Amino acid sequence: MSYSIVAFLWRKPGLTPDEFRHHYETIHIPLLLTLLAFPKSYTRFYLPRQLSTTYLADTSNTNYAPTIFLNSTDDFDYDAFASIVFADEAAFDMFYTRLRDPDIAKVLGDDEDKFLWRQKLVVAAAGAPCVTLHSEAA
Repeated sequence: MSYSIVAFLWRKPGLTPDEFRHHYETIHIPLLLTLLAFPKSYTRFYLPRQLSTTYLADTSNTNYAPTIFLNSTDDFDYDAFASIVFADEAAFDMFYTRLRDPDIAKVLGDDEDKFLWRQKLVVAAAGAPCVTLHSEAA
């Protein structure tokens, strides 16, 4: 049975949402691919953020509001969330053990310091997914 984790990520203060996404996609993910046995899937979702004012020096989420359909932007302070699926819990354990190797942790940590607000990073185990698919009438 597959094993999943979720991560909620915040960009480093001073970066725009586009700079955060660019670094994550073009530098960090390729770095992960070279250092770790990659999971079955690593799906990232970025909250679309639009510049709210013309004060470009303010890169905070106050100035880059997400599109919210219900409740408050305060509930969506993170910039991205990821769903990471492993073949099983043993595959996750191998991944996590390698991730904690001091040499690998240093390389990844040094890169994360360039784009990620690591103090706010949240990673948790996720239960099995419940998926509802649209079935087309015959």
